[in-house]
Amino acid sequence: MPRVHILPSGTDLLADPEENLLKLLRKHQVPIRYSCRSGECGSCKCFLESGNVTLKTYDPKALPEAQKAAGVILACRAVLHEDITIRLTDSDDLITHPERNLLCRVVALEPLTADIFALRLHIEFADMEGIPFTFSAGQYAQIVVNVDGQDIARDFSMASTPVDAEYDDILEFHIRRTPTGALSSLLGGMIRPGAQLLVRGPMGTSYFRPRHEGPLVAVGGGTGLAPMLSVVQTALDNGKLEPVALFAGFRNQADVYGLDRMEQMRRSYRNFSYHIALDEAQDGDPPQAVHRPLGAYLLEQVTDFAGAKVYLAGPPGMVEAISASLLERGVSERDLHADAFYPPVPAAQPVDA
Repeated sequence: MPRVHILPSGTDLLADPEENLLKLLRKHQVPIRYSCRSGECGSCKCFLESGNVTLKTYDPKALPEAQKAAGVILACRAVLHEDITIRLTDSDDLITHPERNLLCRVVALEPLTADIFALRLHIEFADMEGIPFTFSAGQYAQIVVNVDGQDIARDFSMASTPVDAEYDDILEFHIRRTPTGALSSLLGGMIRPGAQLLVRGPMGTSYFRPRHEGPLVAVGGGTGLAPMLSVVQTALDNGKLEPVALFAGFRNQADVYGLDRMEQMRRSYRNFSYHIALDEAQDGDPPQAVHRPLGAYLLEQVTDFAGAKVYLAGPPGMVEAISASLLERGVSERDLHADAFYPPVPAAQPVDA
């Protein structure tokens, strides 16, 4: 069995032959950043100090050749077949929650816009002998529906807070229904009040860091607003005193939702502000909205990111573009947290590393 020696902790783990490195680390609750789990985002980079792994296909932008040559690997694409030593970085602020299996019942399916719905679930059964389900604000989970004997699974971020889950057994997701969406097209059909769903999670590392002392900037595009609402609400409820700003971007007025919740937080907390950016101008736009790309509006409004942590969620292209702009502005990778959801990567031949 391959042995994985982890630095700087000095931990040793035994792996099954051909086991995935990220899966092994997650199974043993070893703190490591990760997001897409498909070699697209580069969140799970670590240093291969000794030994070799086989890397499944990944996006070269997630692991440039120069980094690979320097010994960097992607844990989510690394297959183990011999003893290795790896070095993890930036793990001080990482929090781990065990990945759970939950049986949930749909208690509400509320339209937020013409095609975005709030799916509220009540946790009826949790594994691990019923221990309350815990997660960190900003994380996501996988919803599973069985259709004609085949499981359809998709990842969605929690819009509810950890308190809602731990004390009230409630999870809320904001999902855009599309006719071609394998799971979202079931909203209002198979997925309706009273239906039972399987939920697996939590996952992701773009979550609120409670130990951070400094400004918090949350950026959500479309339904990426869901986890940012959870992050901001949790930060404020936890007594964060530094400025907290939420930037929400939408295509047009018809896509806007969450205004009541954001306005309530603004009235309740003096250190909170929210900003709305619309790609298209229409009659009846919210008076507080501006008409420009979300990334450009963010950089206009926040000129100094010193000491801030920035959380992003939304379409991968938007997250990547805004992340690149923030890095150019001097925001460190350590203070930039994003979980962008990518489509599955087609199977391809692995390469050695």
